[in-house]
Amino acid sequence: MPVMDEFREEREALKHGTLKEKFNYFLDYYKWYVIVSVLILLFAGSLIYQMVTKKDRAFYAVLLNAYDMEQSGAEEYPLLFSEYAGIDPDTYDIIFDNSMYMDSSDIAAYDENTMAATQKLMVLIAAREVDVLAASESTINSYAYNDTFYDLRSLLSEEQYQKYEPYFYYIDQSVVREMAERDIGSDDYVSIPDYPSPRNPENMEEPVPVGIYLDTDSNLKENYLFTDETVIISILANSEHTENAVSFIDFISQ
Repeated sequence: MPVMDEFREEREALKHGTLKEKFNYFLDYYKWYVIVSVLILLFAGSLIYQMVTKKDRAFYAVLLNAYDMEQSGAEEYPLLFSEYAGIDPDTYDIIFDNSMYMDSSDIAAYDENTMAATQKLMVLIAAREVDVLAASESTINSYAYNDTFYDLRSLLSEEQYQKYEPYFYYIDQSVVREMAERDIGSDDYVSIPDYPSPRNPENMEEPVPVGIYLDTDSNLKENYLFTDETVIISILANSEHTENAVSFIDFISQ
């Protein structure tokens, strides 16, 4: 018997069948269509919900080698900053990312955590996600001499500049230029230069302030425990939220 005739007979018989028979027939022929359709609807609904409820990012700080202090209120810290900076937390995201650890004690002995953190931070910076980096002096050195941070003179007001000048971390722009001019095939290309002391701009040819030492008491250190003795705050040169980044510097220095 042709398939179509058999199908017509089944449909005719089904008209007089019980509810259970009709339901079983439906499952046999249509259940996978229904399942796939439901999955598509769920996926589309989830995607639409995420697009509608997704908040724009107003500030992203990476805190390297930092841990939430017990009973410190670190969970409320982004909210405190949002109130200070006048950022609506219902509309914008404020992120303090302390998920990365880098061991800079021996550059030749990177462990898995350090490699993973280095790669993650590189991706975040390239994607223009990060606004502020808080890290050790050795880590800041490795990024600062690759034109990674803002010259703070272009961001701070005269009053802010005078306030933070005693705590500035400097790089020598002449060293940056020298590194950029190295021959990629030379032995010196991969060698680490002797960085000038970042606290002594008088010994530099072209001192540029690109960071601030957290020497004094800071509410940042009250909420996060840094494993590095010396911590420096710098603003990323490709930050899209420099106003909020400067507000953060004022916030932690209250």
